Amino acid sequence: MPEQKPSSRSKSSKPRSKHKSKSAAASAAVVAGDFVLIDIVGYTQEDNQLFDTTKEEIARQEDVFSDEEMYQPRLIIVGQAWVPSGLDEALIGMKVGETKPVVLPPEKAFGLRDPKRVQILPKAKIKSEHKIAPGMRVRLGSQSGIIRRVGGGRVTVDFNHVLAGRTVRYEVTLVQRYTKTVEKVQALVHRRFFGVDPKSITVATRASNVTITISADLHLLLNKSLQIQKLGVTHDIDTYMKDKYSKVLFIEEWPVGLPKSET
Repeated sequence: MPEQKPSSRSKSSKPRSKHKSKSAAASAAVVAGDFVLIDIVGYTQEDNQLFDTTKEEIARQEDVFSDEEMYQPRLIIVGQAWVPSGLDEALIGMKVGETKPVVLPPEKAFGLRDPKRVQILPKAKIKSEHKIAPGMRVRLGSQSGIIRRVGGGRVTVDFNHVLAGRTVRYEVTLVQRYTKTVEKVQALVHRRFFGVDPKSITVATRASNVTITISADLHLLLNKSLQIQKLGVTHDIDTYMKDKYSKVLFIEEWPVGLPKSET
């Protein structure tokens, strides 16, 4: 009886399962354009002052915790200048679970100080319910700044970024990398509805449409910022996923049979 030849289809030639290929995609090195979640801790290099963190325990440890902040991983589209350019560059090549220390000079962080952005203005131009004093943050048009001096009916306002001219250091951790298109849309939606229970908003995609359903949550539906948030979501999808989707549909589920007190 002739000897049987082994099958030409070896184990290595077996098609990889979808699960394995998805895992491989999620663990691949970051490239420009990727949607990722990151944890960051940022300090000034010279005086070791914490200026930014996504971690609640760090904020409490440094005694800067605020109830108004949301301490959770932050969505970044790599290469879109959502973070300082040096941090953007540092994310390239990272993998999920990796932590990297990064030191950024001013030109890679928040820019060099520009003397032209320090302006002397009439005191009457500053509208505030509080006493105008050095250190106060003000907003004029699209610019925000800090009052440095007050006197003689004038104020000196510094419109430079508060960290302009400073060297900073970050510790950045790559928490998650989104690979599915619907995951990217969900991330953009929850970025605009920051702090809202994810179960209150569902996202579905079909063909070139995105449908966003807001559940029967009166606190969310009656929020004065709801229309601005919806506009923001639409803008983000149009800006970053225009090649995939051309229409955004919002469905609001309003509860019926409310007690008169609620109505």
